[in-house]
Amino acid sequence: MSAPEKATPSKSQSKLPFAARNIRFEAGEERFWYNGDPAVSAYFNALSALFPAGETFFCDSVRALRDRVDDPKLQVEIKEFLAQEAIHSREHHLYNKRIEAFGYPMDKLERRSAQMQSVGYWLPKKLQLGFTIALEHYTAIISGCLLDVRDHFRAHVSQKDYEFWIWHCIEETEHKSVAYDMLRSITSPLGFYLIRAFSLFATTLSFNAILMWHIWTLLKVDGLQWNARAWGRILHYQWVFPGAWRVCFPAWIGWLKPGFHPWHDDNRQHVATWKAEHGEAEKANVA
Repeated sequence: MSAPEKATPSKSQSKLPFAARNIRFEAGEERFWYNGDPAVSAYFNALSALFPAGETFFCDSVRALRDRVDDPKLQVEIKEFLAQEAIHSREHHLYNKRIEAFGYPMDKLERRSAQMQSVGYWLPKKLQLGFTIALEHYTAIISGCLLDVRDHFRAHVSQKDYEFWIWHCIEETEHKSVAYDMLRSITSPLGFYLIRAFSLFATTLSFNAILMWHIWTLLKVDGLQWNARAWGRILHYQWVFPGAWRVCFPAWIGWLKPGFHPWHDDNRQHVATWKAEHGEAEKANVA
């Protein structure tokens, strides 16, 4: 009798199962929704203006190469990743429309984001996916930082805004390695590293440039685009507390390590806590 064949290890290193949630929100119904502060509110609104086009690009880059993936587990995760990102794009667009009602040019910012993102479609498919994994790394780090201080965030926003932003952070955490594992599975080790390193530097410049441009445009509506105190509050929020940009830096450097993987930062406890709070405790997996 021949020896039984050994199961082929999955190319996915995801630490937990996840699925899309078709949730609808009503966040963005207040003008200065973050603690009455127009500056920090503008920071979050600028991020939201990036998401509809950004999430669409993520989905397109993954779809373009998904047929090259032969791992069943990873294919399931790709399917749920696409569903989650599509819902993120929809909900942030609707959020942006509510913010626009206060006189902010969110539609203009969405178009600007799409125009900037359109350059990426001229790149080779694997490099497009490289940009996706780099930007997914940014969103995962920023999400992790907000989840770490979510009680502080909850104390400064309405329940509707809290649920919206924390939901997005949870799902970004759940699927943070999907595109990464996908690109690694269809690329040589050296090619994967070179794409990964180049994409990080390129997206660092482009992401931060357009984010700051968006913030400036939003502050201009309130006559604060040159206000030192307003920019000081934004920089304090980014670099001091909760300090997502400060927290990002070690992870930014870590990305360049040859053996890096997004789940080296194992923060499944945030997902488990959120699931328990929302009736999904039986699906939580932190083992």
